[in-house]
Amino acid sequence: MICSVVFSFQTLFAQQPGTTFNRDQLSALDKKLNLKTVDEHPNIQPVASGLESSFNSLIDTSVHQPALKKSISLAVIGSLAGGFQLSPKTQPIGTGIIGLNLNLNNVKNWSAEAGYSLVGGLPPQYLRDYADSLRIIPGAGYAVNDGNGLYHTHYTYGHIAYSNGKHFHFEIGKGKHFWGDGYRSMILSDNASSYPYARITTKIWKLKYTNLWTQMRDLNGGRTLTNARIKYTAMHALSFNAARKFNFSIYEMVVWQDRDTMSHRTLDINYLNPIIFYRPVEYSVGSPDNVILAASVKFRPKKWIQIYGQFVLDEFNLKQFQGNKKWWANKLAGQIGIKVFDLMIPNLNLQSEMNIARPFTYTHGSPIQSWTHLNQSLAHPMGCNFIEWVNFIRYDKGNWKFQEQFTWAAFGRDRDVNGDGIVDNLGGNILRSYKDPYEQFGHSILQGDKSNFYYHSFTIAREIPGLDAYEIFVNHTLRYDQNESRRNVDNFLMVGIRTHGLLQQATDF
Repeated sequence: MICSVVFSFQTLFAQQPGTTFNRDQLSALDKKLNLKTVDEHPNIQPVASGLESSFNSLIDTSVHQPALKKSISLAVIGSLAGGFQLSPKTQPIGTGIIGLNLNLNNVKNWSAEAGYSLVGGLPPQYLRDYADSLRIIPGAGYAVNDGNGLYHTHYTYGHIAYSNGKHFHFEIGKGKHFWGDGYRSMILSDNASSYPYARITTKIWKLKYTNLWTQMRDLNGGRTLTNARIKYTAMHALSFNAARKFNFSIYEMVVWQDRDTMSHRTLDINYLNPIIFYRPVEYSVGSPDNVILAASVKFRPKKWIQIYGQFVLDEFNLKQFQGNKKWWANKLAGQIGIKVFDLMIPNLNLQSEMNIARPFTYTHGSPIQSWTHLNQSLAHPMGCNFIEWVNFIRYDKGNWKFQEQFTWAAFGRDRDVNGDGIVDNLGGNILRSYKDPYEQFGHSILQGDKSNFYYHSFTIAREIPGLDAYEIFVNHTLRYDQNESRRNVDNFLMVGIRTHGLLQQATDF
């Protein structure tokens, strides 16, 4: 057996499930997977492990898998960027990430990982406002205000995993997960910060069945990280590769709080059975838990094109739907998107995606049981009551990378309808209880205080010769957000250096 110890600045590849993949990397890997016929299920993934172990062989079939030898690697990871915000006022901005990643692989079955990063800096104005209002650095963790525009948080992750042959995989840790094929996920995304979890993966024939149990935290009511309310989730996903070009998957998720005025539940034993349906269990125990159902499809008509979509059913009443009365509790969300690879020239890739959620979707009567973690949505960063159209053009040429992102969105937020000084509940706040909605019927998408949103981001990056694990980049971002009472424009330029595959917070909202 060979045992190696490595201490270096290095790229973090697909074995590390705690560190979120750079979106550019994920796009390149997705292209490789789409061009090959493999028995994999890329719609169900730990965030950073990308599209799981099959990507190792997709990238280079001549490389032996890491599980064939014992290895210990310690990596210093980092990112540093600085620049100027030109509007709403001219001011310096900068972000930084510095951390350590320890990875351990045993001969055949075991692997382990631990990581820590300090994330902080002088963020653009809209992210400062976000940190002040919700006390969160998006995707990273609880925001600590250091004064003078400085914020920081501590991002931790890790796992211990055991594989019993090729069919079963067991894992406990702290990290993120992503269920879907798009840039966003309306089911479970990497939008929120990391959380403790346990996962069982079963692969048989063309099926992949995933059980995921997590512990989340709720900051409603002005709570801090030290006195946050605890809640738990149980989720499972069944992915079926029905044909070489077609995948169909179904999902079920349930959220329950650890205690209320009547009981202290912690991990509810009723939801620990890995092969049950949660909705009947919820009814049988008379629980007030939040159950969400979902489905997704992906179709590859050609090797250079991919079509995908999701549908989320939070709550639905067919009778109310047929009456077209726009009942408040018909809570639905969906996604449809397309990816095109090598359009006209090699390495020119396009992606276009639509996302939509009705008012009150993902909310619950007890706000603790909303589909959130640390004041961030576990699905789309805009929460609910929105429409979004996001587009990417990506082009790689040698060591150079070019990416243009353009997003249009419209969203509705709660407002005072009657002028009585009370903000009426119009289903625009995912952190608010759905009790006492403003009227029972007549609810439409974008109702309330409607805003129009535009986001443009153009990035040029180049690998540093001799330091392939690093790239330098320059980015220009323009963010525009307007409604009847306000108009916010964030315009800034950033220059920096970063490692491949490093934590990338989603801040395009």
